[in-house]
Amino acid sequence: MRLLWASLLCWALPPPAQGKAHSPLYLRVSKGQLQTDISDLFAEHQVLSRVVRVPVTGTPREGATVLDHLPFVSKSLSKKSSGLDLSLVGDLLSGKSLPLLSDQLQAAGLVIEDAKGPEVTLQILSDSLLQVTLCCKLYLSLQEILRLKVIKNIRMGVRLEQTGNRTTVALEECHTPPGSLSMEILGQTDALLVDKPLELVAGVLDHSLPFLLQKMVCPPATALLSSLLEDLLTIVLPPAISGPEDVQYYVTTTEFREEAILMRVQLVTPCGPGQRAPRPDHLAPRPLPPLTPGSMADLVFQMELYNDILSCLYASKEVRVAPRDPAAADLVQLLSPGELEPGPTASDGSRGSMGLTINTPDPPTVHLNGHTATVTQPGSLVLLGPNNTSSSISWKLLTRAAFSSTNQKLKLQFTPNSAVVTLGPYPAVLKKQEEQLRASLSGFLKRRFLPHHNAQLRGHSLPLPNVKGLSFNQAHMDLSEDYLLLTIPE
Repeated sequence: MRLLWASLLCWALPPPAQGKAHSPLYLRVSKGQLQTDISDLFAEHQVLSRVVRVPVTGTPREGATVLDHLPFVSKSLSKKSSGLDLSLVGDLLSGKSLPLLSDQLQAAGLVIEDAKGPEVTLQILSDSLLQVTLCCKLYLSLQEILRLKVIKNIRMGVRLEQTGNRTTVALEECHTPPGSLSMEILGQTDALLVDKPLELVAGVLDHSLPFLLQKMVCPPATALLSSLLEDLLTIVLPPAISGPEDVQYYVTTTEFREEAILMRVQLVTPCGPGQRAPRPDHLAPRPLPPLTPGSMADLVFQMELYNDILSCLYASKEVRVAPRDPAAADLVQLLSPGELEPGPTASDGSRGSMGLTINTPDPPTVHLNGHTATVTQPGSLVLLGPNNTSSSISWKLLTRAAFSSTNQKLKLQFTPNSAVVTLGPYPAVLKKQEEQLRASLSGFLKRRFLPHHNAQLRGHSLPLPNVKGLSFNQAHMDLSEDYLLLTIPE
């Protein structure tokens, strides 16, 4: 019988009016990390501690234990003080047959002295079914005669059920699979004393342990696994949703892959008309790159999707620069009317009335070249002169892209020391001074524009999803041919 738990991933998509729904991105949690989380949780809550000091029972109603079945144990003594019937030990040691051994095998004295684990292993059976195996190491004592190490497995199934954009998680029945009992004798023991009883003890354990583990270990293990899945798979939307201006994440499907749990996530941004460059509503799916070795999880963006998001978050702001700013002196000199037109040179007084502005109406764009990411920003520099005259230069700035994630936000920054400026249209009279113009513009943009622009980009970073047990604050950006992978290391 299947135990059905509350829906973990069940958000429907909002109406289109609430914002721009982007093509899906992906959240992956490695199978190894999930396995570690389950193991740590079970160890923290000591799920096997409930069976320590418990007799292995064959007849639970009467409280009988295994030693009552053994011919060399006095039944009356085992009920009271678990003593031995020494009259039968000699027969056992002499090799005589013991026809009543199996009939007398009822229970008492075989006690679980200690328990280790469980060790957890995961097996992906299909994209919707995960098998969780708990390897339990039990240390049993049979009076003063025998000490045993017994290994027994417990299995639980996790099934994902998908209906449209709604995913539910069902935990299948917790059970002990047949034939998974392993037994080892600890210490030095006379083989004549233990061979036949050991064979029968193994039979009793094979019958009794499944009942004991299912009764005492399965309930807490199932509850803890359910809680862990809720915490791990449920995305808390950042920030707290209060209106259509918020960035929102919606999990649409979840599936098990060989190396990870894969969640497709719909991102909705408050992107109005005209805020983004025209792009296809649905990008053609491409094979996902493998998880980075040594990573516990990642958030995966197709490059076009990230640029789409970037264009929605981008806020253009005109930058005004004082014409007497020393960093702008060379550009003002080159662009001033006295340099561009024949005639008297502009006076200092006329320059004082000029205005220099930097315009970047279009958003930056990230490009991938192998394992290198660059970012470009187009813009123009305009010098407003007296009598409503003006001159302008179009340019494109390219630098190495620097990604960081702090305070649950993904930030993009330009790196000034790698900046390269390409000139666009500019006044024809400056053709002979192109190199001087490029050098002056490059130095000016590095000193005056990029610090301001980077601050603007930091102020419009992408909020990241909050997933319990995962933190993007130490994440780094890995690159593939088509994807940006925000990777959380182990």
